[in-house]
Amino acid sequence: MLQRLKAPALQISETRGKSVTAFDRQTTPVGRVVQVRWPGGSFTWHRPVAVEVRQGDTILRLPIHDVTFRAIGAIVLTGLAAVVLISLLMRRARPREGEEQHDHRGESESTFN
Repeated sequence: MLQRLKAPALQISETRGKSVTAFDRQTTPVGRVVQVRWPGGSFTWHRPVAVEVRQGDTILRLPIHDVTFRAIGAIVLTGLAAVVLISLLMRRARPREGEEQHDHRGESESTFN
């Protein structure tokens, strides 16, 4: 019986794109690949992380900052914080078990009697 090698469930690797040479500079895009595998399929996310510029003997790595990803993350975290805060406030406002609820509607307490 043949044994299959199991691929890791999570794999993170760096890729390099095709280099472009112009004006005595060679630029190479660099990306990061995140792969998650499970028995029924997989999910792959490939995003740019840097550009390497080579000029002579000098290699300069320029990072790419994903502003959109950061903005979406901030929006999601703000939403989660709002849900937690609202649920805590509603739990605090709700009467506890065993406590009697008082409904003061319709009762008037006049101080002018």
